[in-house]
Amino acid sequence: MTAPTHPVGPGYARSARCAECARIKAAYYAAWRAGDRATAVSLTAEMGRHQRTAHT
Repeated sequence: MTAPTHPVGPGYARSARCAECARIKAAYYAAWRAGDRATAVSLTAEMGRHQRTAHT
């Protein structure tokens, strides 16, 4: 098992969410509340792509 690349757990500060993460997350929750599951699923995939390209 490999160690996490970023420290996690008690005593570590969480960094602020980037603007694109915040936008995707807000759109996801809006779609979920509206019952638009297809858009919510699409936004989940978009978040994954964004995190892989922007945060690794």
